[in-house]
Amino acid sequence: MKSIILSFVFAGLVTGCSKKEGSDCERVVDHTISIMPAELSSKLAEGKADAIARCEKEMSAEAKKCALAAKSLEDLMRCPKK
Repeated sequence: MKSIILSFVFAGLVTGCSKKEGSDCERVVDHTISIMPAELSSKLAEGKADAIARCEKEMSAEAKKCALAAKSLEDLMRCPKK
């Protein structure tokens, strides 16, 4: 179950960043890690570089903005995927 949630959140992350020196995506990944339960955030933190790279490649500006505004995982899951 944890891996399913982590996969979904990671997929959501990946679909919301644009390439601007990586700083926007780094903020998105850091913010996502901060709102996740500890057992899930540590797994995402281990793959932070990959999450940032995927974010830069696949996420829209709208998805990044939504992810940064999310106050909970539920909010994050409502963000656009692309």
